[in-house]
Amino acid sequence: MKYSEKEQKGIDKVANMNRFFDKILMPTVGVLIIITLLLFIGGRVREKFGGSGEGTASSSGTVSSDPSEASELMLLRHTLLAGYADHREDFAACGYLPAEGYSQKVALRRQVDEELVIFQFADDTVGDFTVIKYAPAVEDFGYTSLSLTVSSESLLNVRLRGEDSDWRVSFTATDFSVHSPDDEADYRRMMKRISVEDLKAMYDLFVTDLHQLAESCRDAA
Repeated sequence: MKYSEKEQKGIDKVANMNRFFDKILMPTVGVLIIITLLLFIGGRVREKFGGSGEGTASSSGTVSSDPSEASELMLLRHTLLAGYADHREDFAACGYLPAEGYSQKVALRRQVDEELVIFQFADDTVGDFTVIKYAPAVEDFGYTSLSLTVSSESLLNVRLRGEDSDWRVSFTATDFSVHSPDDEADYRRMMKRISVEDLKAMYDLFVTDLHQLAESCRDAA
C-alpha cells in the first residue's frame, strides 16, 4: 500500500515515539505482547494481594499525556485500518482475523490468550475504535471482565463488570488523569477494584500492538 506524504510522516513520528520499545524489547509481536501482558497481570496481582486498587493519575510506563502523540496514534490506526484490504495477510500474521457478527466495515479480532482479546473496528459512521478486553480465568477475582475502548485521544471508555456490578467511566486523557464528572460515582466504585496503573498497562498494550502492526504492514508495502 502506498501511503501519502502526510500519512507516512504520521507513521514515522509514531515509530520514533516508540523507539524505547524497539531498543529495549525483542522486535517481535509475541514477545512484546507477552511482556506487556505480564506487566498488566502483575498489576492485577499487586491489587489483589496488596490491598485496595485505588490509584493515582501519576505517569507510568509508556503512557504519555501529550495530545499530539495520541493524535498521531489515532492517525496511524486510521491509516492501517483503511488499508486492511491490501494487507490482510500482514494483519493475519499479527494475529488479527475477521470478527464475525459485527456490522462495522472492518471488524478484526486478535486472541492474545484465554484471558485477553483485542478488537479493531473501522466504521464509516462512528469512525475507528479499539477494544481491549481482559476476562480473568481465576474465580472470585473481584470482577469478571475489564474492557478499554479507545475511540480517540479524548475518549477512552472503561467498563468493569462483576457478578452484581456493571460500572462505566469515560476518560478524556490517555494517562487516565481526567474522567467525566457524570461518572464520578462509578469511578469511585471502580477504583476500589482496579488501579490507574492497570488502565495504563492496557493502553500501553494498545500502543505496542498498533506500532508492531504498522511495522508489519510497512515491511510488506
